[in-house]
Parts: sequence; structure tokens; C-alpha cells
Amino acid sequence: MQKIRLAHFYLGVFFAPLIVFYAFTGALQVFKLHEAYRAIPGSPGNWVAWFGQFHKEQAWIAPRVATPAKAATAAGPPRDEPNPWLRPMKWLVATMGLALAATTCLGVYIAFNYPRRRKGCSIALAAGVVLPLLLMAF
Repeated sequence: MQKIRLAHFYLGVFFAPLIVFYAFTGALQVFKLHEAYRAIPGSPGNWVAWFGQFHKEQAWIAPRVATPAKAATAAGPPRDEPNPWLRPMKWLVATMGLALAATTCLGVYIAFNYPRRRKGCSIALAAGVVLPLLLMAF
């Protein structure tokens, strides 16, 4: 049981940066904030669009530039659809994503409170940041 707890500890710290990233960008995508730039013709996208693309494709693929024809359709939901900001399930899912990111950060904070594991925790956390950044280049 002790080995299982230790594996859980280090795997949790290692994957924490990715969990926070995907939970946060997923919460933004619930309200289609990654597509809001499409209402502006010629817009290259903002950081939300770039992060949304990475969330969906696991690669830095540029968001598609808005064309005037698509900008008109992306300006808002069709009249027969309810406003997406007023849908309770969307708020619940967005809150879940933000809560997952927050509890992951709390878990990392708790992990650093083990004095004998602090060095290993730092190494696992650094590896959890550096390895995905290196893999993003491929």
C-alpha cells in the first residue's frame, strides 16, 4: 500500500501542470470562448483561441482566420437557440473544470508540505512542466 501511495503522489505531481491546463482551457471552451475571435474578419485569434486549439489538437496549430462570410454566422447563436450563457449545465461543467484546476493546485501545495519528499516533488513538478513543453515542439 505504501508503494501505491508513493506512485500516486509522484504521478499526481507530475501530471498536475497538464491537468490544470486542460481543466482551465476546457472550462473556457464550454462557452465557446475559443471561437469568439471568428466574429472579427481577418482576426488571427487570441490566446484563448490558441490554447483552445492546443487543447483539441495537442499541437500548436494556428486558429483558422475568420472570413467575412463565416464571421456573420459566428457573430451569435441562431435565434431559435437559447443564449448559451443562460444554460445551467454549461455553468456546472465550467465550474467543475475550474474546481479541478483549483483542487489540483491544492494537491501540489499539500505535496510540498512533506519535507522529506520536497526534492522529489520539485523534480516531478519540473518534469511535468518541461516534458510537455519539449513535446510541443514536435
